[in-house]
Amino acid sequence: MAEYQYRGVDRAGKKVAGRLDSNSEGDLRMTLRGMSIRPTWIAKAGQISGLGKALAATASNQTVPIEALFIFTRQLNVLISAGIPLVQALEVLSDQTADKKLRGMINAIKEKVSSGSYLWESLNQFPKAFPKLYIALIRAGESAGAMDQVLKRLSRYLEDADRLRKMVKGAMMYPIIVTVIGITVVIALLVFVIPKFQSMLEASGQELPMPTMMVINASKFLQSYGIAIGAILGAFGYITLQYVKSDQGRAVLDQLVFRAPIFGTIAQKAGVARFSRTMQTLLSSGVNLIDAIDICRATIDNAVLESAVAKIRTEVESGKTLGTVVGTLPAFPRMAVQMIAVGESTGSLDKMLDKVADFYEAEVEALVTGMTRLIEPLVLVVLGGMVGGMLIAMYLPIFKMAGGVE
Repeated sequence: MAEYQYRGVDRAGKKVAGRLDSNSEGDLRMTLRGMSIRPTWIAKAGQISGLGKALAATASNQTVPIEALFIFTRQLNVLISAGIPLVQALEVLSDQTADKKLRGMINAIKEKVSSGSYLWESLNQFPKAFPKLYIALIRAGESAGAMDQVLKRLSRYLEDADRLRKMVKGAMMYPIIVTVIGITVVIALLVFVIPKFQSMLEASGQELPMPTMMVINASKFLQSYGIAIGAILGAFGYITLQYVKSDQGRAVLDQLVFRAPIFGTIAQKAGVARFSRTMQTLLSSGVNLIDAIDICRATIDNAVLESAVAKIRTEVESGKTLGTVVGTLPAFPRMAVQMIAVGESTGSLDKMLDKVADFYEAEVEALVTGMTRLIEPLVLVVLGGMVGGMLIAMYLPIFKMAGGVE
Protein backbone atom coordinates (compact mmCIF):
# COMPACT_ATOMS: atom_id res chain seq x y z
CA MET A 1 0.00 0.00 0.00
CA ALA A 2 1.34 3.42 -1.00
CA GLU A 3 0.53 6.99 -0.05
CA TYR A 4 -1.06 9.12 -2.78
CA GLN A 5 -1.67 12.84 -3.13
CA TYR A 6 -4.87 13.98 -4.80
CA ARG A 7 -6.79 17.07 -5.86
CA GLY A 8 -10.46 17.10 -6.76
CA VAL A 9 -13.89 18.70 -6.48
CA ASP A 10 -16.52 17.74 -3.91
CA ARG A 11 -20.28 17.55 -4.34
CA ALA A 12 -20.69 21.29 -3.60
CA GLY A 13 -18.17 22.19 -6.32
CA LYS A 14 -15.46 23.14 -3.82
CA LYS A 15 -11.84 22.25 -4.62
CA VAL A 16 -10.28 19.78 -2.17
CA ALA A 17 -6.86 18.19 -1.76
CA GLY A 18 -5.27 15.64 0.52
CA ARG A 19 -3.34 12.39 0.99
CA LEU A 20 -4.63 8.81 1.29
CA ASP A 21 -3.12 5.31 1.43
CA SER A 22 -4.27 2.97 -1.33
CA ASN A 23 -3.19 -0.16 -3.21
CA SER A 24 -3.37 1.57 -6.58
CA GLU A 25 -4.51 4.72 -8.32
CA GLY A 26 -7.64 2.93 -9.51
CA ASP A 27 -8.56 1.90 -5.94
CA LEU A 28 -7.99 5.46 -4.76
CA ARG A 29 -10.35 6.79 -7.43
CA MET A 30 -13.05 4.39 -6.25
CA THR A 31 -12.47 5.51 -2.66
CA LEU A 32 -12.72 9.19 -3.57
CA ARG A 33 -15.92 8.62 -5.53
CA GLY A 34 -17.36 6.96 -2.46
CA MET A 35 -16.49 10.17 -0.61
CA SER A 36 -18.36 12.20 -3.31
CA ILE A 37 -15.06 13.66 -4.53
CA ARG A 38 -14.34 13.86 -8.25
CA PRO A 39 -10.54 13.55 -8.63
CA THR A 40 -8.80 15.85 -11.09
CA TRP A 41 -5.19 14.92 -10.28
CA ILE A 42 -3.55 11.94 -8.51
CA ALA A 43 0.13 11.09 -7.95
CA LYS A 44 2.19 9.04 -5.52
CA ALA A 45 3.42 11.14 -2.61
CA GLY A 46 7.05 12.22 -2.88
CA GLN A 47 7.42 11.11 -6.49
CA ILE A 48 6.62 14.37 -8.29
CA SER A 49 10.03 15.39 -9.59
CA GLY A 50 10.98 18.49 -11.54
CA LEU A 51 11.19 16.31 -14.65
CA GLY A 52 7.69 15.00 -13.98
CA LYS A 53 6.35 18.54 -13.73
CA ALA A 54 8.13 19.48 -16.94
CA LEU A 55 6.65 16.48 -18.75
CA ALA A 56 3.18 17.30 -17.43
CA ALA A 57 3.53 20.90 -18.60
CA THR A 58 4.68 19.71 -22.04
CA ALA A 59 1.74 17.33 -22.29
CA SER A 60 -0.74 20.04 -21.34
CA ASN A 61 0.56 22.27 -24.17
CA GLN A 62 0.44 19.63 -26.92
CA THR A 63 -1.97 20.22 -29.77
CA VAL A 64 -3.19 18.12 -32.69
CA PRO A 65 -4.68 19.19 -36.05
CA ILE A 66 -8.47 19.32 -36.11
CA GLU A 67 -8.47 16.84 -39.03
CA ALA A 68 -6.61 14.26 -36.89
CA LEU A 69 -8.98 14.87 -33.97
CA PHE A 70 -11.98 14.42 -36.26
CA ILE A 71 -10.65 11.10 -37.63
CA PHE A 72 -9.88 9.87 -34.10
CA THR A 73 -13.39 10.74 -32.92
CA ARG A 74 -15.10 9.12 -35.91
CA GLN A 75 -13.04 5.92 -35.60
CA LEU A 76 -13.65 5.74 -31.84
CA ASN A 77 -17.38 6.13 -32.53
CA VAL A 78 -17.31 3.21 -34.98
CA LEU A 79 -15.43 0.97 -32.54
CA ILE A 80 -17.62 1.84 -29.53
CA SER A 81 -20.80 1.40 -31.61
CA ALA A 82 -19.55 -2.07 -32.61
CA GLY A 83 -19.40 -3.06 -28.92
CA ILE A 84 -15.61 -3.02 -28.54
CA PRO A 85 -14.50 -2.14 -24.97
CA LEU A 86 -13.02 1.35 -24.55
CA VAL A 87 -9.48 0.25 -23.62
CA GLN A 88 -9.32 -2.15 -26.55
CA ALA A 89 -10.70 0.54 -28.88
CA LEU A 90 -8.00 2.99 -27.73
CA GLU A 91 -5.34 0.34 -28.30
CA VAL A 92 -6.58 -0.22 -31.86
CA LEU A 93 -6.60 3.54 -32.55
CA SER A 94 -3.09 3.91 -31.14
CA ASP A 95 -1.80 1.35 -33.65
CA GLN A 96 -3.64 2.99 -36.57
CA THR A 97 -3.04 6.70 -35.85
CA ALA A 98 -0.50 8.32 -38.17
CA ASP A 99 -0.05 11.51 -36.11
CA LYS A 100 2.80 10.86 -33.63
CA LYS A 101 1.60 13.40 -31.07
CA LEU A 102 -1.92 12.01 -31.07
CA ARG A 103 -0.59 8.45 -30.82
CA GLY A 104 1.35 9.35 -27.69
CA MET A 105 -1.73 11.02 -26.20
CA ILE A 106 -3.90 7.98 -26.96
CA ASN A 107 -1.40 5.73 -25.18
CA ALA A 108 -1.40 8.01 -22.13
CA ILE A 109 -5.22 8.13 -22.18
CA LYS A 110 -5.42 4.34 -22.46
CA GLU A 111 -3.16 3.90 -19.42
CA LYS A 112 -5.32 6.23 -17.32
CA VAL A 113 -8.55 4.54 -18.42
CA SER A 114 -7.01 1.13 -17.65
CA SER A 115 -6.21 2.32 -14.11
CA GLY A 116 -9.87 3.22 -13.48
CA SER A 117 -10.20 6.81 -14.70
CA TYR A 118 -13.13 8.04 -16.73
CA LEU A 119 -12.38 8.83 -20.36
CA TRP A 120 -13.15 12.53 -19.88
CA GLU A 121 -10.71 12.66 -16.94
CA SER A 122 -8.03 11.06 -19.10
CA LEU A 123 -8.65 13.50 -21.93
CA ASN A 124 -8.45 16.43 -19.51
CA GLN A 125 -4.66 16.05 -19.20
CA PHE A 126 -4.40 17.38 -22.78
CA PRO A 127 -6.53 20.57 -22.70
CA LYS A 128 -4.90 22.05 -25.81
CA ALA A 129 -5.62 18.95 -27.91
CA PHE A 130 -9.11 18.21 -26.56
CA PRO A 131 -11.08 21.46 -26.13
CA LYS A 132 -13.48 22.16 -23.28
CA LEU A 133 -16.49 21.32 -25.43
CA TYR A 134 -15.03 17.94 -26.38
CA ILE A 135 -14.38 16.95 -22.77
CA ALA A 136 -17.81 18.21 -21.62
CA LEU A 137 -19.58 16.10 -24.23
CA ILE A 138 -17.56 12.97 -23.43
CA ARG A 139 -18.37 13.50 -19.75
CA ALA A 140 -22.07 13.84 -20.54
CA GLY A 141 -21.94 10.71 -22.71
CA GLU A 142 -20.23 8.66 -20.00
CA SER A 143 -22.72 9.85 -17.36
CA ALA A 144 -25.71 8.98 -19.56
CA GLY A 145 -24.25 5.76 -20.94
CA ALA A 146 -24.59 7.09 -24.49
CA MET A 147 -21.00 7.34 -25.64
CA ASP A 148 -21.75 6.17 -29.19
CA GLN A 149 -24.37 8.91 -29.71
CA VAL A 150 -22.14 11.62 -28.22
CA LEU A 151 -19.17 10.57 -30.34
CA LYS A 152 -21.38 10.68 -33.42
CA ARG A 153 -22.48 14.24 -32.55
CA LEU A 154 -18.87 15.21 -31.87
CA SER A 155 -17.77 13.84 -35.25
CA ARG A 156 -20.41 15.88 -37.03
CA TYR A 157 -19.60 18.98 -34.98
CA LEU A 158 -15.86 18.78 -35.72
CA GLU A 159 -16.49 18.21 -39.42
CA ASP A 160 -18.92 21.15 -39.67
CA ALA A 161 -16.66 23.42 -37.59
CA ASP A 162 -13.62 22.62 -39.73
CA ARG A 163 -15.53 23.20 -42.96
CA LEU A 164 -16.87 26.55 -41.70
CA ARG A 165 -13.43 27.63 -40.47
CA LYS A 166 -11.88 26.87 -43.86
CA MET A 167 -14.61 28.79 -45.68
CA VAL A 168 -14.16 31.90 -43.53
CA LYS A 169 -10.36 31.66 -43.66
CA GLY A 170 -10.51 31.34 -47.45
CA ALA A 171 -12.80 34.37 -47.67
CA MET A 172 -10.38 36.48 -45.62
CA MET A 173 -7.17 35.21 -47.23
CA TYR A 174 -8.18 35.36 -50.91
CA PRO A 175 -8.22 39.17 -51.28
CA ILE A 176 -5.03 39.45 -49.20
CA ILE A 177 -3.16 36.98 -51.42
CA VAL A 178 -4.39 38.66 -54.61
CA THR A 179 -3.41 42.10 -53.29
CA VAL A 180 0.08 40.89 -52.35
CA ILE A 181 0.54 39.37 -55.81
CA GLY A 182 -0.61 42.60 -57.45
CA ILE A 183 1.75 44.75 -55.37
CA THR A 184 4.63 42.35 -56.11
CA VAL A 185 4.02 42.61 -59.87
CA VAL A 186 3.93 46.43 -59.73
CA ILE A 187 7.14 46.59 -57.66
CA ALA A 188 8.88 44.19 -60.05
CA LEU A 189 7.94 46.41 -63.00
CA LEU A 190 9.14 49.58 -61.25
CA VAL A 191 12.44 48.05 -60.12
CA PHE A 192 13.46 45.85 -63.06
CA VAL A 193 11.50 46.84 -66.19
CA ILE A 194 11.04 50.63 -66.01
CA PRO A 195 14.80 51.42 -65.57
CA LYS A 196 15.51 49.76 -68.94
CA PHE A 197 12.95 51.99 -70.64
CA GLN A 198 14.29 54.99 -68.71
CA SER A 199 17.87 54.67 -70.02
CA MET A 200 16.60 54.32 -73.59
CA LEU A 201 14.26 57.33 -73.34
CA GLU A 202 16.83 59.58 -71.66
CA ALA A 203 19.32 58.76 -74.44
CA SER A 204 16.84 60.07 -77.03
CA GLY A 205 17.09 63.57 -75.49
CA GLN A 206 13.41 64.41 -76.02
CA GLU A 207 11.06 65.94 -73.47
CA LEU A 208 9.10 63.19 -71.71
CA PRO A 209 5.30 63.36 -71.13
CA MET A 210 3.96 63.88 -67.59
CA PRO A 211 2.68 60.25 -67.17
CA THR A 212 6.07 58.90 -68.20
CA MET A 213 7.88 61.20 -65.74
CA MET A 214 5.58 60.10 -62.91
CA VAL A 215 6.35 56.41 -63.55
CA ILE A 216 10.10 57.09 -63.84
CA ASN A 217 10.13 59.14 -60.61
CA ALA A 218 8.23 56.37 -58.82
CA SER A 219 10.82 53.86 -60.07
CA LYS A 220 13.73 56.05 -58.88
CA PHE A 221 12.13 56.58 -55.48
CA LEU A 222 11.60 52.85 -55.03
CA GLN A 223 15.15 52.03 -56.05
CA SER A 224 16.55 54.63 -53.63
CA TYR A 225 14.35 53.98 -50.61
CA GLY A 226 12.91 50.52 -51.31
CA ILE A 227 15.03 48.72 -48.70
CA ALA A 228 14.21 51.28 -45.99
CA ILE A 229 10.50 51.16 -46.85
CA GLY A 230 10.60 47.33 -46.78
CA ALA A 231 12.31 47.35 -43.36
CA ILE A 232 9.78 49.81 -41.94
CA LEU A 233 6.84 47.82 -43.32
CA GLY A 234 8.38 44.57 -42.02
CA ALA A 235 8.81 46.01 -38.52
CA PHE A 236 5.30 47.45 -38.59
CA GLY A 237 3.91 44.11 -39.73
CA TYR A 238 5.74 42.23 -36.96
CA ILE A 239 4.54 44.64 -34.26
CA THR A 240 0.99 44.47 -35.62
CA LEU A 241 1.09 40.66 -35.66
CA GLN A 242 2.28 40.51 -32.04
CA TYR A 243 -0.43 42.97 -31.02
CA VAL A 244 -3.13 40.98 -32.81
CA LYS A 245 -2.01 37.85 -30.95
CA SER A 246 -2.77 39.56 -27.62
CA ASP A 247 -6.29 39.55 -26.16
CA GLN A 248 -6.67 43.30 -26.60
CA GLY A 249 -5.40 43.20 -30.19
CA ARG A 250 -7.65 40.28 -31.08
CA ALA A 251 -10.65 42.16 -29.70
CA VAL A 252 -9.78 45.26 -31.78
CA LEU A 253 -9.28 43.17 -34.93
CA ASP A 254 -12.58 41.31 -34.44
CA GLN A 255 -14.36 44.63 -33.97
CA LEU A 256 -12.85 46.00 -37.19
CA VAL A 257 -13.75 42.86 -39.13
CA PHE A 258 -17.34 42.99 -37.83
CA ARG A 259 -17.70 46.59 -39.07
CA ALA A 260 -16.12 45.94 -42.48
CA PRO A 261 -18.43 45.63 -45.48
CA ILE A 262 -18.99 42.06 -46.73
CA PHE A 263 -16.36 40.65 -44.34
CA GLY A 264 -18.38 41.84 -41.35
CA THR A 265 -21.46 40.01 -42.61
CA ILE A 266 -19.44 36.84 -43.19
CA ALA A 267 -17.86 37.04 -39.71
CA GLN A 268 -21.23 37.66 -38.03
CA LYS A 269 -23.04 34.81 -39.78
CA ALA A 270 -20.14 32.43 -39.30
CA GLY A 271 -20.03 33.29 -35.57
CA VAL A 272 -23.79 32.77 -35.16
CA ALA A 273 -23.53 29.47 -37.04
CA ARG A 274 -20.73 28.29 -34.76
CA PHE A 275 -22.58 29.42 -31.62
CA SER A 276 -25.75 27.63 -32.73
CA ARG A 277 -23.91 24.43 -33.72
CA THR A 278 -22.02 24.34 -30.42
CA MET A 279 -25.13 24.98 -28.33
CA GLN A 280 -27.13 22.40 -30.27
CA THR A 281 -24.43 19.74 -29.81
CA LEU A 282 -24.13 20.43 -26.07
CA LEU A 283 -27.85 20.63 -25.30
CA SER A 284 -28.72 17.50 -27.29
CA SER A 285 -25.99 15.64 -25.35
CA GLY A 286 -27.51 16.52 -21.98
CA VAL A 287 -25.36 19.49 -20.91
CA ASN A 288 -27.38 22.09 -18.99
CA LEU A 289 -27.97 25.52 -20.52
CA ILE A 290 -25.63 27.54 -18.25
CA ASP A 291 -22.71 25.15 -18.74
CA ALA A 292 -23.42 25.09 -22.48
CA ILE A 293 -23.24 28.90 -22.62
CA ASP A 294 -19.93 28.88 -20.72
CA ILE A 295 -18.44 26.31 -23.09
CA CYS A 296 -19.69 28.30 -26.11
CA ARG A 297 -17.92 31.38 -24.84
CA ALA A 298 -14.67 29.45 -24.47
CA THR A 299 -14.82 27.90 -27.94
CA ILE A 300 -16.43 30.56 -30.16
CA ASP A 301 -13.07 32.26 -31.01
CA ASN A 302 -14.48 35.73 -31.69
CA ALA A 303 -14.10 38.59 -29.22
CA VAL A 304 -17.35 40.32 -30.29
CA LEU A 305 -19.44 37.20 -29.85
CA GLU A 306 -17.56 36.21 -26.67
CA SER A 307 -18.70 39.51 -25.14
CA ALA A 308 -22.26 38.86 -26.32
CA VAL A 309 -22.26 35.32 -24.91
CA ALA A 310 -20.97 36.62 -21.55
CA LYS A 311 -24.02 38.92 -21.41
CA ILE A 312 -26.27 36.00 -22.34
CA ARG A 313 -24.99 33.95 -19.40
CA THR A 314 -25.58 36.75 -16.91
CA GLU A 315 -29.11 37.43 -18.14
CA VAL A 316 -30.13 33.76 -18.43
CA GLU A 317 -28.81 33.12 -14.91
CA SER A 318 -31.09 35.90 -13.66
CA GLY A 319 -34.12 34.06 -15.05
CA LYS A 320 -34.59 35.43 -18.57
CA THR A 321 -35.09 33.16 -21.57
CA LEU A 322 -32.37 32.66 -24.14
CA GLY A 323 -34.56 34.07 -26.94
CA THR A 324 -35.31 37.25 -24.97
CA VAL A 325 -31.64 37.86 -24.21
CA VAL A 326 -30.25 37.29 -27.72
CA GLY A 327 -32.95 39.61 -29.04
CA THR A 328 -31.25 42.52 -27.27
CA LEU A 329 -27.82 41.82 -28.78
CA PRO A 330 -26.94 43.35 -32.18
CA ALA A 331 -24.49 40.50 -32.90
CA PHE A 332 -27.45 38.14 -33.50
CA PRO A 333 -29.52 38.61 -36.68
CA ARG A 334 -33.29 38.98 -36.34
CA MET A 335 -34.03 35.63 -37.96
CA ALA A 336 -31.75 33.75 -35.54
CA VAL A 337 -33.46 35.45 -32.59
CA GLN A 338 -36.93 34.47 -33.82
CA MET A 339 -35.95 30.85 -34.47
CA ILE A 340 -34.34 30.53 -31.01
CA ALA A 341 -37.44 32.02 -29.37
CA VAL A 342 -39.70 29.59 -31.25
CA GLY A 343 -37.46 26.67 -30.27
CA GLU A 344 -37.68 27.60 -26.59
CA SER A 345 -41.44 28.05 -26.65
CA THR A 346 -41.98 24.65 -28.34
CA GLY A 347 -39.45 22.79 -26.20
CA SER A 348 -37.24 21.93 -29.17
CA LEU A 349 -34.41 24.42 -28.74
CA ASP A 350 -31.69 21.95 -29.78
CA LYS A 351 -33.46 21.11 -33.05
CA MET A 352 -34.08 24.76 -33.84
CA LEU A 353 -30.43 25.63 -33.12
CA ASP A 354 -29.48 22.91 -35.57
CA LYS A 355 -31.62 24.59 -38.25
CA VAL A 356 -30.11 27.99 -37.42
CA ALA A 357 -26.59 26.58 -37.80
CA ASP A 358 -27.46 24.92 -41.13
CA PHE A 359 -29.05 28.11 -42.45
CA TYR A 360 -26.17 30.44 -41.58
CA GLU A 361 -23.51 27.98 -42.73
CA ALA A 362 -25.26 27.93 -46.11
CA GLU A 363 -25.40 31.76 -46.02
CA VAL A 364 -21.66 31.97 -45.35
CA GLU A 365 -20.92 29.56 -48.18
CA ALA A 366 -23.08 31.61 -50.57
CA LEU A 367 -21.40 34.88 -49.49
CA VAL A 368 -17.90 33.43 -49.88
CA THR A 369 -18.72 32.06 -53.34
CA GLY A 370 -20.28 35.36 -54.45
CA MET A 371 -17.40 37.42 -53.11
CA THR A 372 -14.85 35.20 -54.86
CA ARG A 373 -16.69 35.61 -58.17
CA LEU A 374 -16.83 39.38 -57.65
CA ILE A 375 -13.18 39.79 -56.69
CA GLU A 376 -11.75 37.83 -59.63
CA PRO A 377 -12.86 40.27 -62.40
CA LEU A 378 -12.26 43.26 -60.12
CA VAL A 379 -8.66 42.21 -59.54
CA LEU A 380 -8.13 41.65 -63.25
CA VAL A 381 -9.40 45.16 -64.00
CA VAL A 382 -7.39 46.89 -61.24
CA LEU A 383 -4.17 44.94 -61.72
CA GLY A 384 -4.44 45.05 -65.50
CA GLY A 385 -5.16 48.78 -65.36
CA MET A 386 -2.10 49.49 -63.21
CA VAL A 387 0.29 47.38 -65.28
CA GLY A 388 -1.21 48.56 -68.57
CA GLY A 389 -1.14 52.20 -67.44
CA MET A 390 2.58 52.00 -66.59
CA LEU A 391 3.44 50.36 -69.89
CA ILE A 392 1.39 52.88 -71.87
CA ALA A 393 3.11 55.73 -69.99
CA MET A 394 6.50 54.32 -70.96
CA TYR A 395 5.51 53.78 -74.59
CA LEU A 396 4.09 57.31 -75.07
CA PRO A 397 7.52 58.83 -75.89
CA ILE A 398 8.22 55.97 -78.30
CA PHE A 399 4.93 56.63 -80.11
CA LYS A 400 5.85 60.35 -80.19
CA MET A 401 9.25 59.58 -81.66
CA ALA A 402 7.69 57.33 -84.30
CA GLY A 403 5.25 60.11 -85.25
CA GLY A 404 8.10 62.61 -85.56
CA VAL A 405 10.03 60.31 -87.91
CA GLU A 406 7.08 60.18 -90.30
